[in-house]
Amino acid sequence: MGMDLYNSSSAARAVWKGDAHLLTVYSFSIVEIVKDNPEEKTIHFGAVLDMAYDTMDKDGVVNTHPFFAHICTAKYTFSHPHGLLFATQFTQIALVVTEQATFKYMRAKGFVQKDCASAGHSLGEYSALASMVDVLHISALVDVIFYRGIMVQRAIEHDAHSCSNYAMCAVIDTISTCMTMLLEIDNYNVKGQQYVCAGELLALQTMTNVLNYLKVLKINIHKVKEMLGNTVMKCFKRAKEKQQAEGYIKLERGFAIIYLPSIDVFFHSPYLWNGTMPFRACLSKKANPSLLNPDMLIGKYIPKLFVQPFNITHEYAQLIYYQAS
Repeated sequence: MGMDLYNSSSAARAVWKGDAHLLTVYSFSIVEIVKDNPEEKTIHFGAVLDMAYDTMDKDGVVNTHPFFAHICTAKYTFSHPHGLLFATQFTQIALVVTEQATFKYMRAKGFVQKDCASAGHSLGEYSALASMVDVLHISALVDVIFYRGIMVQRAIEHDAHSCSNYAMCAVIDTISTCMTMLLEIDNYNVKGQQYVCAGELLALQTMTNVLNYLKVLKINIHKVKEMLGNTVMKCFKRAKEKQQAEGYIKLERGFAIIYLPSIDVFFHSPYLWNGTMPFRACLSKKANPSLLNPDMLIGKYIPKLFVQPFNITHEYAQLIYYQAS
């Protein structure tokens, strides 16, 4: 993950100085995690534990909450059975640093036009803004991404082996479900062809079984709706039996499913709404609007929330407000 460029490009290697910041503040190296993928690591939080955010209840009373409510000691050990590179907190840092390092390499080689547009989805939007507009210095960027990963991870219940009951899949086709379990489309990659779904493992396994069944039997698309209810229930029963026999569902690639193994939390899901306030507080402290150059954003930056070039007009602000409301 970016190590070839790290070894061959000084421009790319300079971005990885964010690793020095992580070592100083948290005593872990993202370079080490990328290279060695250790199963556990003890992180030193220190003064960072004092971070807090405010909420207002229905009576207008402001309450202060600790950002790291689930971490009560200055040291905390993170672990993952497949290595920390598969843990969201660290995966996200490695990805965003790799993306920015690649961008710096391309810019140094003259591949990036001066007035080019910038856009990104999800984590990629942070990379785009940090690379093109310098919204966040590399040290602030890795902080924000680390906190983002912790925030979404703590929203999901994990077992003693650091495994959750959720996952995300890239889906070629989609089906409706009659189960009372979390299963939703979180992003429309290619309309009518590919979606990103998130949900409970049992629901995702059922969906995999259904799509495999429809593919193998080559059922006419017009007959799918007629038999989908019974098919879903049969496939759900099969998934349930697998869960009971093995104790844990391990998703595998199907005819229409690509499992994303390093993601066991459902980004972009309303389920994570409670994490909005603390993360907004964190982001506002790390990003300094006074340092932004509007000329780098206007007409060039394309927000994922509202896919039109950024502007500072009243009309544009209204459109963003309506979209986010």
